[in-house]
Amino acid sequence: MHVFTGPELKVKLARNSHYAAVRSTANGAPFRAITVRDTIGDLPAVGNGASVTTMEVGFSSPYKSEPVLWFQKKIRGDMLVLNDHISKAMSELNLIRCQKIPKQPGSDWRVLPSEKVVDLIPWCLPNTAEKHNQWKGLFGRLDWEGNFPTSVTDPHPMGMVGTCFHPNQDRIITVRECARSQGFSDSYKFVGDIQHIIGRLEMLFHLLWRLHWGEN
Repeated sequence: MHVFTGPELKVKLARNSHYAAVRSTANGAPFRAITVRDTIGDLPAVGNGASVTTMEVGFSSPYKSEPVLWFQKKIRGDMLVLNDHISKAMSELNLIRCQKIPKQPGSDWRVLPSEKVVDLIPWCLPNTAEKHNQWKGLFGRLDWEGNFPTSVTDPHPMGMVGTCFHPNQDRIITVRECARSQGFSDSYKFVGDIQHIIGRLEMLFHLLWRLHWGEN
């Protein structure tokens, strides 16, 4: 069991019970919260629209480094190849926006520069921000020391969960990174186009969750 990073986070369980956050491991769960760095920090860099479904480098490891954390060792298992480290391609304009987002925790559309050559700031965001919590998180980067937001079927910088940019790479997070964020080991291999894969990932996660906790 793990602690959550914030006391507001709760997971509803069966029979009117829930798994609630604790602020410290001292009197609660024995493990600290799993961070973004724990989850994907050992994966190699890829670019916008990366499409190589199976990565292998001769007899050496396709991973960026040796696993340094127990989570990375557990999630890798004995895999000699890396599957589904593929990323949804962004439009040219959204890629430019992504490149302009600082590689710092909490960065999102609100720090985009106002440039005359191209409209980097989507016109609808500043005009409706007051009614929508400043559209916080749209075109947002993940924080290495934070946690993943809710996974959705179609990660998009202006989608329901707009914080979908890699912490220090100019791209949307990959299928493998999404899978790891939900606890799927690297041995899971997915079939289909990238959007359908991510959609099935979310549905499979909820199915396994319900089976594990005995929910209908």
